[in-house]
Amino acid sequence: MEKIIVLKNDRVGDLFVSLSAINLILNKHQDKEIHIYLSKLNYKFNFLFKNIQTKILNYDLNLFEKIQIFMFLLLNKVSTVYILTPKNFYYYLPFFFRKIKFYGICIDSKRSRPFNFLRKYLYKKEIINRLNIKKRLSSYEIQKKLIGFANNVENLLSKDIINSSKLDLPRDSTFFHYKDKLFSELLLWDYKKIKDFLYFISSKRENIIFSSEINKKETDDFFYENFNSIDYKTNKNNKINVKNILFLKNIDGKNLFKAIYHSKDIIAPEGIITHIGHFLNKHILALMHFRLKNREDFINQIISCKEWFPPDNFKYIVLKKDFSKSLKKLAKKIKNNE
Repeated sequence: MEKIIVLKNDRVGDLFVSLSAINLILNKHQDKEIHIYLSKLNYKFNFLFKNIQTKILNYDLNLFEKIQIFMFLLLNKVSTVYILTPKNFYYYLPFFFRKIKFYGICIDSKRSRPFNFLRKYLYKKEIINRLNIKKRLSSYEIQKKLIGFANNVENLLSKDIINSSKLDLPRDSTFFHYKDKLFSELLLWDYKKIKDFLYFISSKRENIIFSSEINKKETDDFFYENFNSIDYKTNKNNKINVKNILFLKNIDGKNLFKAIYHSKDIIAPEGIITHIGHFLNKHILALMHFRLKNREDFINQIISCKEWFPPDNFKYIVLKKDFSKSLKKLAKKIKNNE
């Protein structure tokens, strides 16, 4: 049987940005044996790739791993390779394996220029232009252009997870995610403000379910003690007199997918949660904050972020350290998004 290789050994957020593209590949090659190379960071999400061969590579490839990839291509009947992680080593491979079709994401930047001559050996390429950010497409659009359109695209990644994971939650809720770097480090909001922020969102939505970062015990304990909660490690529930807010403590990846799938929309810092939401076609309001020197720096940052933003179902709001101003901006954004 012919084999298809997908190279995606980068950060966790990058993996979720590529889920739509990987799903397209699975739809186009259902009669082929597909192998996906993941980094150690995102291998914990290999439950997404049922009936697909998954392998681990370091984010920075070592010599042994480079030889391993080379030998796999040499000894197996590989017809197509999708380079979704732009690594310079990968662009040498088409030179040695001319019969294999290599599809590659390339980056135009000062750092990548010495390797640009290798692009001519790719069967098809799409370029992320970091030298002219005003003309930059999002990664979602670029990857779909690379792979090409597929008719009757079926969601082959999360279907089994949604059907198999047990989760008894309110349907059509708003999903919120707490990220310590945004709220605590950048905005300098204390727990009382976070609590008030959640109450404010709950006043605008029928039900709120929310998660927090893993391994933040102090934060998790605060949420668990102040909101209705489900602890997925202990299988214990904590009921507080808060009608429409539910904290999902220690939620695992499979149940997280199902919770987002059954949510109506997402209000969360830009990152993994918003990327999952885009893949599941949810309306997204991304929460952001920048430490910038001037207005020009701010405009450039917004344009740059478009590389990682999905082109549809997506809005963002830049929060301020001033809590009351942030609530006013959020209220206006939520009202316009209803």
